[in-house]
Amino acid sequence: MADPTPPALTPPALTPPAALEPPVLDKESFDQPIDFIRGDHERQSVICSWLEGCADREDRAAIANAAQPLLTFFTQDLPRHAMDEEEDLFPLLRRRCSPDDGIERILDQLSREHLLDRDLVEFLVEDLEALAAHLQLPHAIRFFNNLKAFAMTQVRHLAWENATVLPLAERRLSSDDLAAMRQSLAARRGFSAGG
Repeated sequence: MADPTPPALTPPALTPPAALEPPVLDKESFDQPIDFIRGDHERQSVICSWLEGCADREDRAAIANAAQPLLTFFTQDLPRHAMDEEEDLFPLLRRRCSPDDGIERILDQLSREHLLDRDLVEFLVEDLEALAAHLQLPHAIRFFNNLKAFAMTQVRHLAWENATVLPLAERRLSSDDLAAMRQSLAARRGFSAGG
């Protein structure tokens, strides 16, 4: 007698978001450095939402198909973004904000999270390199748990930065601060101060 239970269907792999491709930049991209960082946050949010969906479904095919752009995101884009904050935005806020702004503890927490992210990303990159080389994941469950943990913590981290840090930066940073930040963000991405 035939089994009346239909075979389980494997859903198609999730399509990587367009945000996974690095944005096309020119010198003018950095004219408004706070908006540039906000745009980076929007891109990261889209990517993290997709990563969380992939982790929930343990969608190896989707991740494997996007392994190369994910490696670029994790090894180039994300560290550069953290440097934008750690070397430019956060130090400027520490100089310009008053104790009444209450930003010091928030920045300390966000900096700690950047360090934790870096550690978690090392595990993710190792597994993504295996997928990019068409190898099996040695610890697939660990990979998807790490992927979900990264995505979920990033969403919360970005929410804090968008709700607290960036509005405060818009109020407190001077035009000279923004000019210095503009130059630094551009240089970090290979654009000279003169254009």
